[in-house]
Amino acid sequence: VRDFRSQPNVAAVFVVDNNCQDKTAEAARDAGAMVVIERRQGYGWACQRGLRAALETGADVIVLSEGDGTFGGRSISQMIPFLDDADMVLGNRVTPGLVDRGSQMDSFFVWGNQLGAKLLQLRFWESRFLGRVQLSDLGCTYRAIRRDALAEIIGELSVGGMHFSPHMIMVSLRQGHDIVEVPIRFLPRIGLSKGANSLVSAVRIGVAMLWHIITFPVDGSGQSQKPAPETPTIAPQ
Repeated sequence: VRDFRSQPNVAAVFVVDNNCQDKTAEAARDAGAMVVIERRQGYGWACQRGLRAALETGADVIVLSEGDGTFGGRSISQMIPFLDDADMVLGNRVTPGLVDRGSQMDSFFVWGNQLGAKLLQLRFWESRFLGRVQLSDLGCTYRAIRRDALAEIIGELSVGGMHFSPHMIMVSLRQGHDIVEVPIRFLPRIGLSKGANSLVSAVRIGVAMLWHIITFPVDGSGQSQKPAPETPTIAPQ
């Protein structure tokens, strides 16, 4: 929290309490964060709660990040410039030289994320670039999105599980948004993973992501018709 609050132009930092049994909320408040609560258990629900909380503030950009120390606040400055031309900027954790060797991105995670990323890319086919997005890291949640772009998709986000990351990307692409990916620094995790904490759970999450990509209605059929807020605003998260 202190790291992100110290970055230039960050107006607010939100931490989502998703039924924590430790002192997460207390520690976050002590560090200067605004804590919001999401009772529906699940990674995706927690992300959506944070995004909606940020919509209630007045900043122009939201930055979504995990709170396990794998991402640093200074990567914001690498992503923000691309928002002059794109609607959302995704982090890339599979760039050699920027991935700490003590991080969770071993060969299994790197190859799995790249495989899923290319499948997603092909689902949104465009002959010139082999897809409407050049994607190499399927599961990186570190991302920056413009206020107006988030307002257009917030009502369509519906995945509460660990496969939320590709879901948000595909909803944005279906909306017609421009998305780019930039390399970021990836550090060792602090504490134990709540998701991919074993090979079995990692495979389960990977299968869920791949199945969601395969079955996702890229033409918009079946999507909700819930309108976006008329006067959207967003803050960094």
